[in-house]
Amino acid sequence: MIFNRFHLILPVLALFFLVWNETADAQEKHLTVTDGINVNSTEISDKLPSRAFLRSLVLPGWGHFYAGESHRARGYMHTGSDLAFLGAIFGFNIKANRIEDDFITFVNLNAGVDISSRSRSFRLAVSNFNSLEDHNDYQLRSRNWNRLIDDTPENSWNWSDASDRNRYSDLRSEADKIRSQLPAIAGLMVINRVISGIGAYNRVRKDQERQSMQLTLAPVRGGSTNLSPGEMNGVKAQLKLFFN
Repeated sequence: MIFNRFHLILPVLALFFLVWNETADAQEKHLTVTDGINVNSTEISDKLPSRAFLRSLVLPGWGHFYAGESHRARGYMHTGSDLAFLGAIFGFNIKANRIEDDFITFVNLNAGVDISSRSRSFRLAVSNFNSLEDHNDYQLRSRNWNRLIDDTPENSWNWSDASDRNRYSDLRSEADKIRSQLPAIAGLMVINRVISGIGAYNRVRKDQERQSMQLTLAPVRGGSTNLSPGEMNGVKAQLKLFFN
């Protein structure tokens, strides 16, 4: 249950921070001046690693699509995994609900009691004892006063055959076993989001490191005799692109 709730909360929080982050400037440019030489360095890409990370928390793979065309294959892997996990959750839920419907009908027909809206403890009592009288007699002998069930028509059951009770117990256990796997699948969905987010973050950051440029401006002084000391008759610009 905790994993299921965390899986629902995580994308919502990530989406909130993504919207907040989108309001910031995409890129800051830095200018430094040293001894008359201006150096302007900036990153070509305006994509931010943090935005890639938050996108993948909302939807695994989205951050890779944001990172660029060359990263789409990895993005499809994470998106496909998330869809597979979602399919497993829906499939397991459908299967568990179908089994539950079957054993509710089975108990109604063979034990004479409706357990569709009953508590887990009542369902366990029906699976462990042949009748309400047997259950209460055992609890009295064990002095489990708080486990006694009121002897009313809606609480009364009576299995005609112990094999039918065992069949119901098997069906109930099977449904519980299927549902017990749901938190693990939800946990895998969370892990997939985190891995996708970290991967997208690193890919955008590495792309930024590989692509950078440097613009150097240098004064040009000619040989004209009309220039006073300190004057220049032009500026030389040099643009360097670095691909590491």
